[in-house]
Amino acid sequence: MLENGSLRNCCDPGGRGRFGLAEREAAGAPRPAWVVPVLSSVLIFTTVVDILGNLLVIVSVFKNRKLRNSADGTD
Repeated sequence: MLENGSLRNCCDPGGRGRFGLAEREAAGAPRPAWVVPVLSSVLIFTTVVDILGNLLVIVSVFKNRKLRNSADGTD
């Protein structure tokens, strides 16, 4: 492997790479307990809002005939 390559010091011999959480845990700094619930909540909230927004668009297209045509400039 090249000394200055992008994969320098990424892997132990015969092992897997140590990136992110593995490096922090190896250094004795585990992830705080509040991080996982907060990130999970943000992800769930974002997913629900996205789904509701898409459902609103679908309902609007079904209820309003003008929204069914593409905007090609002809009326």
